[in-house]
Amino acid sequence: MDFGFEIVAISKQRKGYRVVTDTSGKLRVTFAHDRFFLFEEILIVEFALYCFDWQCEYGRDPTASFYYASMDEEEEPLLAFTLQLDGLWTAESGWAEFTNPGISNEELSKAVSDFLLNFESFTKSAFGFGMKSLASELKRSL
Repeated sequence: MDFGFEIVAISKQRKGYRVVTDTSGKLRVTFAHDRFFLFEEILIVEFALYCFDWQCEYGRDPTASFYYASMDEEEEPLLAFTLQLDGLWTAESGWAEFTNPGISNEELSKAVSDFLLNFESFTKSAFGFGMKSLASELKRSL
């Protein structure tokens, strides 16, 4: 599993909610090199913050579901992961190109961690914040 992203637009502001609303990107999710979906333009910082919050929650509760619905889209979920009784996670999306067969805890956790590590390089260069600082800054400003 892999989350690939490409930045399309970057907020001119370095703090506050504009970082989320004015920064967009393409997001591609693949399973074994097969494209599960491609968003041509989403609020990529918003998505990363959902991933960051889920990763923190998953550390405390490895059964915590992931559910991403954007303030910029009406259809839900854009992406959701739900733990099934067999111990595998299933992915759901209104834009899915196929039904995924299920992924392991390790595979999902690694994909989210890798995405956040790569995304943090972007946030540090664009806004001067890592993900933890960016999440704290945004929560204070809202």
